Amino acid sequence: MDYIAGIDVGGTFTDVLLCDRSTGNLRIAKVFSTPGRQAEGLLAGLRQLETPFENLSAVVHGTTVATNAVLERKGDRCALVTTRGFRDMLELRRRDRPTTYGLTAGYTPIVPRSRSFEINERIDAHGRVVTPLADDDIRALATTLAESRIESVAICLLNSYRNPVHEQQLAKTLSELLDGVPVSTSHELCPEVGEFERASTTAANAFVRATMSNYLESVQESLESDGFTHEVQVMQSNGGLIPARRAGEKAVRTLLSGPAAGTVGAAAFGAAAGLPDVISCDMGGTSFDVALIPGGQPALTDEKNIDYGVPIKVPMIDITTVAAGGGSIASLDRTGILQVGPESAGSDPGPACYGRGGTLPTVTDANIVLGRIAAEQQLGTESGFVLDVEAAKTAIRTTIAEPLGLSVTDAALAIIRIANETMAAAIRTVSIDRGHDPRAFTLVGFGGAGPMHIVELAATVGARTVLIPPHPGALSAYGCLIADAKYDYVFPVNVAVDEPDIQNAVESALSSHRSAGVALLEADGFSGSSISVEHIAEMSFMKQRYSIRVPLNGDEKAWTTDALTEAFYSHYATSFTGRPPARNIKLINLRTTVTGARPLSTAISPAQSTTARSAFREIVFDDLTTSVEIVTRDTLVPGQQLEGPLVIEQTDTTIVLPPKSSATVADNHSLIVEVNR
Repeated sequence: MDYIAGIDVGGTFTDVLLCDRSTGNLRIAKVFSTPGRQAEGLLAGLRQLETPFENLSAVVHGTTVATNAVLERKGDRCALVTTRGFRDMLELRRRDRPTTYGLTAGYTPIVPRSRSFEINERIDAHGRVVTPLADDDIRALATTLAESRIESVAICLLNSYRNPVHEQQLAKTLSELLDGVPVSTSHELCPEVGEFERASTTAANAFVRATMSNYLESVQESLESDGFTHEVQVMQSNGGLIPARRAGEKAVRTLLSGPAAGTVGAAAFGAAAGLPDVISCDMGGTSFDVALIPGGQPALTDEKNIDYGVPIKVPMIDITTVAAGGGSIASLDRTGILQVGPESAGSDPGPACYGRGGTLPTVTDANIVLGRIAAEQQLGTESGFVLDVEAAKTAIRTTIAEPLGLSVTDAALAIIRIANETMAAAIRTVSIDRGHDPRAFTLVGFGGAGPMHIVELAATVGARTVLIPPHPGALSAYGCLIADAKYDYVFPVNVAVDEPDIQNAVESALSSHRSAGVALLEADGFSGSSISVEHIAEMSFMKQRYSIRVPLNGDEKAWTTDALTEAFYSHYATSFTGRPPARNIKLINLRTTVTGARPLSTAISPAQSTTARSAFREIVFDDLTTSVEIVTRDTLVPGQQLEGPLVIEQTDTTIVLPPKSSATVADNHSLIVEVNR
């Protein structure tokens, strides 16, 4: 038998999906995450499923190790090396603010100024060496770094994206002199214009590199000790997989690893249902992650702030995250106004109803008070774990209800409303704010808490259709199962398209990208038709700050000035309509994605229950309190029609269909919900 495992480690739960490739059957484990010891939760889930490790052909892992290290500033003791005179790049950043009208900001640089070092060298904007780099200076720097007990080094020299010779020389010598200290260079990670963004990206990689490498090595060794014989695959922020050894070296590419996997799964189930335009809505225990997926392809970005003042300039799925999860803590601010988040109870101690020592009210506590979660319902697959309704009521009563003069029920409803509005604002950010009408999109609700809220969220933003996958509480783990391998490349051009020899420059860059990507995928075991190549040109009008991504399909040798101009105008008209200005056009970057397709599909064969379980309980909605039927998900069959109000329970989540909603069970067991019909 041949199995593959998809694993997603979240802030509250670790989800493990085990797929039998011969039958398509899935088994799920949902266990508590182990903060600071993610590998323990991962292995606990696999062992709970009695996984035959010797028959595992692949383990694919979405992880938050790198993300947590950056957000909590608990990474490696790293140094930043810059051109003389540019030591303060990270401190100066872009002088923006976390809030538009705020007067203060809590910015903490990845690398403190005390560990930022300068070296005498200079390359100009055309790539010409102005001041050579001396070996004696490198040796002196190495001595200083050794005395500072540096664990990792980030190198970002001025204009190295144009000519990396000094970075290469510096990295080679430091690696020799500082035995065992990893060195990250900006020309390898982010060869683009923008010294601050390059420095931030490189510093972030150095900051988490050893942490990520050590973690993945521990996972690999633990799996091998149980009989696993292959290399662990890791989800990248771009939605593609990379072997663990490369993920450790380029750890900055995994900062959105977990959320990216969920987006991949949402896109797949949307396409399978004939709904290519979807918005993925992942509500877990600590956060709500939302992404736009037009035409079946997740929207991408080449730069995103992982934290205030910490831009990361690598290709990634454009995911917006807000602090609104099941474990988000409800509290009163100093003016007595109710707020939900950003703090989360996590898995330890967790919400008050978990009975693990938590005393503060959370969104999950509000849901159990309102009857949307049953007291006897088991969340996840942890044995002996039951919910404590009275603890949830007490937490809400003492912290929220009594100070505001509300009943416990009204306070719980208020918590849900505020959490829903926070999530609705995030949906509007990725849709309306970017020129897309959410009414034309289907919301895909997943995560442990998502299916309880998703239909109400759809009504709030005006969406008419909701899709809930068969295993929504573990969709990110499923995204790991079906994701393809991907490698991204970028080449900075920064010239007008009518420059002489532009055709040869484009051909040379694209051919180089293709060769490098194909070579890596072939080394990973891919070949022939399983490998595909996509080229993109970042272009704009001269003197414009923002660019558009123009697909460069067809022959790599065909991109003359006229061809580039025509492709840009065509894509510009599609994106913005109207008549484009008569101005010169600039080619900024050439990007390539080389993909290795894995032979997997979205076919799922969930186990069917032999007996239907049905019950009723009182549930509180915004304007209605009523007795609602409770059914189990595995009793539903394709084609079955469901009417709200209704609650559907399953191992990994609870689904709430409010009044005036209806649902149909699709052939692949997804639920297609019509909102406020």
